[in-house]
Amino acid sequence: MPGPLVVITGATRGIGHALASKFSQAGHALLLVSRHAAPDGDFPDCLHAVADVADYKAMSLAIQRAEEAYGPVECLVNNAGFLKVAPLQARDAGEMSYEVDVLLKGVLYGVRLVLPGMIERKRGTIINISSIGDRTPGPDGEVYHACKAAVRSLSLTLHKSQAPHNVRVVNVAPGLVKTDIHEEMGISFEEYSKLLGNPTFIEAAELADIIFYCWHLPQRICVRDLVVMPTDCAFG
Repeated sequence: MPGPLVVITGATRGIGHALASKFSQAGHALLLVSRHAAPDGDFPDCLHAVADVADYKAMSLAIQRAEEAYGPVECLVNNAGFLKVAPLQARDAGEMSYEVDVLLKGVLYGVRLVLPGMIERKRGTIINISSIGDRTPGPDGEVYHACKAAVRSLSLTLHKSQAPHNVRVVNVAPGLVKTDIHEEMGISFEEYSKLLGNPTFIEAAELADIIFYCWHLPQRICVRDLVVMPTDCAFG
């Protein structure tokens, strides 16, 4: 039998894909959620759902199907997201609204769907992938940073409300991670790096190792709020 069910959103690429590899290697059953095609790689005991985290009904159906196959969700990793950098006065209102839907409402929806079962079982882990921007925002990313600050606040508030139920809530705030997030901005990785001053990037697999460590700790131990940055980076 596979290990307990882990749900990972934004699982096609980057951090989500690295997390899928890490949890799969540890023998966990997986539900991988993404807006795009199935992730590359051979993940046994795995279901893939093409769903938008901002679509509550689609997420509900995906989680229901996975729990019917593999049992209750033991861990939810809210990872789905994207970054749009532009002056706020130039942003399209509809585009900004959708960004809020994914970065904040998508997290709320995922939590809402798994929390009742975790409370009933008196165990479970919710891991929200935030950003260093949740406490140290940069220019021209107002919507993104505001949503990430809200996710951190949500995580810390949830921890207080769910501690009596033995449900862990972890906020992970990484610095710059080497993913393809630059593609959403319509530029190359080299252009993206130059725009940021050519900083040191965290590898997605490195961050996945850290997140898995937080998960693998005993249920009675919770890393509540974790900043992950390259040693040679003074930002934040």
